[in-house]
Amino acid sequence: MLATTVSVVAFLAFVSFAIIKSYQSATEGTIERNLAQDVNELINLLEDTQGTGWLPNELVNPNYNQALSNNIGLIFDQEGKLIWRSLSSYRYEFDFHPIFYNLNRKFYHQQIEGDGFFIYEFSVQLALGDTIKDYTLMTMYQDKDYQRDASQFTTIVLLWMTGGLFLMLLVITWTLRWGFKPLRFLAGELSEMKSGDRGQLSHHYPTEIARITRPLNALLHRERESRERLKNTMGDLAHSLKTPLAAIQASAQSLESLPDVPKDPLADIIEQAQRMNTTITYQLKRAVVGRQGLAQSRIDPKPLADKLCRALSKVYASKDVDCEMEVEEDCYFDGDEGDLLEVLGNLLENAFRLCVCQVKLKVALLGDKQRPHLLLQVDDDGPGVPEDKRESILQRGVRADSRNPGQGIGLAVVADIVASYHGHLTVSQAEELGGARFLISLPLGNY
Repeated sequence: MLATTVSVVAFLAFVSFAIIKSYQSATEGTIERNLAQDVNELINLLEDTQGTGWLPNELVNPNYNQALSNNIGLIFDQEGKLIWRSLSSYRYEFDFHPIFYNLNRKFYHQQIEGDGFFIYEFSVQLALGDTIKDYTLMTMYQDKDYQRDASQFTTIVLLWMTGGLFLMLLVITWTLRWGFKPLRFLAGELSEMKSGDRGQLSHHYPTEIARITRPLNALLHRERESRERLKNTMGDLAHSLKTPLAAIQASAQSLESLPDVPKDPLADIIEQAQRMNTTITYQLKRAVVGRQGLAQSRIDPKPLADKLCRALSKVYASKDVDCEMEVEEDCYFDGDEGDLLEVLGNLLENAFRLCVCQVKLKVALLGDKQRPHLLLQVDDDGPGVPEDKRESILQRGVRADSRNPGQGIGLAVVADIVASYHGHLTVSQAEELGGARFLISLPLGNY
């Protein structure tokens, strides 16, 4: 709208300037033609006297015969001496010394004793009697009437242009509002689709916008079909995995009753099978309904952290990792337990895999009661993450160290979950241990 307003103002200013200049040019052209005609009367005056030296004071044009007239006539001889002047010229003293050039014509504006004059100057040779004489003839017109008329015309033009500007801005504003109405309606439907209240865009759009809405509807339709296929695939996968997992759990539980079978490994097998079953169920629900469809509750992070550290200590028993946990009292997480388990599990698994022998987990509450945040910090004493890779490793499929096993998915999953809670994830260097530090801040309550 601002660009349109500036363009309209610039256009009207240019048009106003062009109209005013055209008026001034046309008026000055009329004055020049009138003065040229009056010069012809002076030539007739000289030819009638035949160079006798006597010239009448009055001309046929009465404007030159009035003392206060705007018209003045002057005649100069070849030497530039004033030899005749009209009755209207005696209130001024003229200091003209024109140089004779035959048939030379000039039209210009000049100030004389504070008054402005348009001057038409014409040099001519006349055969008067038996001699040829040279004369310079001047006719002059005082510009006070011209200036007054030009000022009035300029005022009228500016008033009309100002009125036209406001009218054009009103028309443009109304046109833009009317023209953008379908776009506002489209924005409203997109908001409804974002909130889940609408499945597709309506078909009642102008042809220009329909060129956008039709492909969007087609894209949404393909996306729904893809989501349905994903839902079915995940359901099939979950169904396929649940049966062997149930068999593993049943077999492990049946072995517990045997006297010669070690109990601790069996307990680990049963616990990990249950965790796999929980993870499959969580990922299935998350892929189908999104985070908004997951159960939201207040979760205590300490039991989950203890369970993860114990499990990872057994996986990486050969490293003899010292896992230090610092969990403040009354810490809690507002959300789905599977999300917290996924975040802590990926960060701690990375730390255990890449550390030398030390991992530190810190969980704390930050902020005030009105805007609390949950802080999750995982440090290790491994090689760390180079500064130029601290952002790229959060992308799916990117890994900082290709020598270690992995697919580069875990941190991308963490970043996705943190973003869904409107939190922040930063990667830096651990101050105490010297390796990598992953710091997560999650808003609690209405995130």
